[in-house]
Amino acid sequence: MDDKEFLDKAQAKIEKLTGKAVSLVLDESDVDKLEVELDSAVPRVKVGYGALQYPGFARMCIEYAVATIRLGRRLGNLEFHILLARN
Repeated sequence: MDDKEFLDKAQAKIEKLTGKAVSLVLDESDVDKLEVELDSAVPRVKVGYGALQYPGFARMCIEYAVATIRLGRRLGNLEFHILLARN
């Protein structure tokens, strides 16, 4: 699977789990970026290129984006770790 296909599938998964359209952007200058912008009608998810290299990081990015979009706010580190531990 190439990078574009992987990102398309990750975006589709986030959209399926949240029921909302999202914009998934790859930051090629930052390996570990994970940010969700909720300011616009279409949430923007920015991930670092590490998501293409490390499957565990990609999973964390998806889980964080889904939880953030569902709650409509950013999650703290502890709250996110607890969420990951339950899954």
